[in-house]
Amino acid sequence: MKITDGQKSFLFALAGIAVLILSYYFIANPMTEERKSIESEIVVLQARYDELVAKEARRDEYEKGIKTYEQKFASILEKFPTSLKQEITIMFLQGIKDEYEMKIAQVSLGEKEHFYSLGSRGTEGMLATPEEAADDSIEGDEADGEAVGLTEGIDYGSGYQCYRALFPISYSGGYDGIKDVLSYVQNFEHRMTVNTLNIAYDADKDVYQGNFELMCYDIEGDDRPGEDMQLNNIEIGIDNIFKGGGTGNATTLNKYDENNGATIERSYDFYAMLNPSASDLSAKVIGQNGKDASIISDSSNNVSTLSYDFYEKDGKNYVKYTLDNQSYEAEITSAEDVKLLLQSSARKDENDKSGIRVTIRNTTTLPIYVKVSGDDTTSPRVNIVSRTGAVRVY
Repeated sequence: MKITDGQKSFLFALAGIAVLILSYYFIANPMTEERKSIESEIVVLQARYDELVAKEARRDEYEKGIKTYEQKFASILEKFPTSLKQEITIMFLQGIKDEYEMKIAQVSLGEKEHFYSLGSRGTEGMLATPEEAADDSIEGDEADGEAVGLTEGIDYGSGYQCYRALFPISYSGGYDGIKDVLSYVQNFEHRMTVNTLNIAYDADKDVYQGNFELMCYDIEGDDRPGEDMQLNNIEIGIDNIFKGGGTGNATTLNKYDENNGATIERSYDFYAMLNPSASDLSAKVIGQNGKDASIISDSSNNVSTLSYDFYEKDGKNYVKYTLDNQSYEAEITSAEDVKLLLQSSARKDENDKSGIRVTIRNTTTLPIYVKVSGDDTTSPRVNIVSRTGAVRVY
């Protein structure tokens, strides 16, 4: 069958239409969509540009505002101690004993807990809202120099961590003494609050007694090294520290005061060795001094929890030391005291994070002497966060 000229013309016209349709769908239409996308992006960028130009015109105002809020933040930060050690509470209670008419019948020294993380945007140390912290597209200057808000449980990256510890106290005394102590709490050099206060009045003896819960706070960070607090003038032992005068079983722990406990570096019963995680030795080595003593080691480049529990059982003294989830128990052979050496080292670089948070609990009649030796001066590896009983740290 022969195709006529008219049919050929029709087929050519049909092919041309198909080419036009395909060109639209595969070339023109995508280009149109891309053009619309670019135009939409231009609108967004133009709005952003206009906004930044307006802010640039107020740069001096913003910078002044940032400086003002930095100063306000720093002034608030100074009200909080850099570490929450139980010595703070001992100092507080000693102040009550020395200055006010109140008797402390019982006090419990609580463990600290983390409850907030401070966040930053734009300016180091400033605070951010949760929305700003969650939106990575927000630049620092979008906060307009304003610092607002605390949000529980979220670390925004400032490195400031907030801790608290509860100290229940039983007391007795006069009404004026109670008011004086409340004022003392409010004006104490470290941040404290009275969470609860119960008062009962004994009319026959004209004495007020009850309980109150003291909450202590601190803010910790890499640029806020822990305070070295000495309690050499306060009696420490198994007796009531408020009796004073060296009565009862209270003991002044000063046996190794010469050269700040240097003797312990040469002769000790137990030890913890801290090294950079990148060294040939384990980052943390915990053990008992002796030929056949068992050790606990860990090479992780982080801060571990180390606890020592000195206790008495069946007329003998023992210690259980625990590094994170590893534990070992040993009998104490010394009859006079126990010497613990925490041998540390300088940090290798900013990536060297190896360290320990130490808790020491002593319920024996033996005094525990602790020497921290060779630690990094600017960023210590050893942080003694809690000690209970007759414990002296050099």
